[in-house]
Amino acid sequence: MSDSSAPQPFPWRVVIPVKDTVTGKSRLVPPEGISRNFLAMSIALDTINAARHCLGAAALVVVTGDEALQAHMGSWGVPVLPDPGGDLDAALRAGASYAVTAARTAGHEEPGVAALLGDLPGMHPDDLRSVLLAATGVPRGYVPDRDGTGTVLLTAAPGLALAPAFGPGSAGRHGEQAVDLTTLVEVPERLRLDVDVRADLARVAQLGVGRHTAMVLSLGAPD
Repeated sequence: MSDSSAPQPFPWRVVIPVKDTVTGKSRLVPPEGISRNFLAMSIALDTINAARHCLGAAALVVVTGDEALQAHMGSWGVPVLPDPGGDLDAALRAGASYAVTAARTAGHEEPGVAALLGDLPGMHPDDLRSVLLAATGVPRGYVPDRDGTGTVLLTAAPGLALAPAFGPGSAGRHGEQAVDLTTLVEVPERLRLDVDVRADLARVAQLGVGRHTAMVLSLGAPD
């Protein structure tokens, strides 16, 4: 198993795509008394905040068209790239290109690039740190979601294209060119649990969520 306290052999840039929280998470039915918009925003904030505490704000790139989220990222010092339009893969390719170009322009060491879904409110900073450390040992890596069919994290070592292939069944596609990182390091369920539907939300709430999601959930009526 990887030692999450060990230094990374090369730097990482993490791209986090987030849909407009007004229209995103359309399948997620929130608890009574809670706005889906606020819930979607809180989930994104907790995911980004955990990544920020893992790597630092400057190592992230949030790709979003959500103006409220863009403003919040400004207060955190997190670089934002407006959503270029198209599908999730297009957003990730744009974010990866931006991250690598920014690193080169600043004269920094060539980074590895990771794509992280923006709906992992239970993730801890150490979870991400441990997985990225394991990912430094392979050209490309991925973490399947809890069901084993989707993907929550995709990585590419310096000099390699990210090559995202998200959508239904993405774990199978990513597995054709990348190593399943769960075979190299223990990955907690909370990192693999992306919130799409009410059952996902209920499960991650049991495991523990970040402060933004916890606060929003506290406003709802008891089930």
